[in-house]
Amino acid sequence: MRATTTTVLYLIFALTSALHVSSAFGSSSHKCKEPACDIDAIGYRKLFNGLSVGNWYSTEKEKEIAGKYATAIEQKVDIVKDAAISAYIDQVAQRIVQNSDADMPITVRLIRRNDAGAFTLWGGHLYLTTGLLLKLQSEGELASVVARGIAHTAMHSVAQLQTRATLMQVASIPVINLDGLPHAPSGNDLSVPTLGLMKFQRDFELQADYFGIQYVYKSGYDTNCFLSAVQSLWERDPSTTLSKAFSPFPPLPERLNMLRQEIDDILPGRAEAAVSSSEFDEFLAHLRQIAAPASPPDREAQPRLIRHDPASNE
Repeated sequence: MRATTTTVLYLIFALTSALHVSSAFGSSSHKCKEPACDIDAIGYRKLFNGLSVGNWYSTEKEKEIAGKYATAIEQKVDIVKDAAISAYIDQVAQRIVQNSDADMPITVRLIRRNDAGAFTLWGGHLYLTTGLLLKLQSEGELASVVARGIAHTAMHSVAQLQTRATLMQVASIPVINLDGLPHAPSGNDLSVPTLGLMKFQRDFELQADYFGIQYVYKSGYDTNCFLSAVQSLWERDPSTTLSKAFSPFPPLPERLNMLRQEIDDILPGRAEAAVSSSEFDEFLAHLRQIAAPASPPDREAQPRLIRHDPASNE
């Protein structure tokens, strides 16, 4: 029975290995295929083929699931509810949306946390942390982070990964983590299906880079902002012991080289491009004022129970 199960899992892995996204390039060759490299076709391209053997979720079903996950997440985290902050982030996000292949509305929420993190949920829900935004140096870098999330939405990466996870009989994957720091699997997780799923995630992440930088370019931003965001936000701590096999990204130099190659190959040169704005400076200054999580109660200031010692005369 065990041999039969193993054979079935290998067959499933072989099947799903053939079920790639309608992608612009293979993760190894990084070669463009029309129309995915046609900047003028952005907004008219179909990066996602809908219901298929590689995806079991309709757009409506994905939106339904997204609503449930978003509600659950937002009940457990501290969402920043500041009109000026929300309006500015939405302004940048909608600029990218209008120059993207997204086929559903995009919602960006800001979580009050000191660590730098970002993730894309089902159905166009993007989450960023205040810690991540405080590391950004320009509006172009903010646009780059958002563009990667929008690219994942355009590809329906979460729905496709969930389908593969179900096929491979592994745990549910409700989000794409944009910070690139998944939990390292334990020794018991080193199976063909798990390794195969990580391969798919890496393919999706590379394609989010590929399409994300196109959206940044199309939106009028300097593509160097995308490179600097990748370099500063996704550079691993040298002390990190996470195995390369389980990283959703290739080594940083390799990843940056692929992006530079894309810029050279398919993005036309231009005299001017936006890097930042005075609005970003005002946004960042305001964010610094409100970003810190509420301080935990001062333990010394709390009433304490003093035990009575029967041996004491007090």
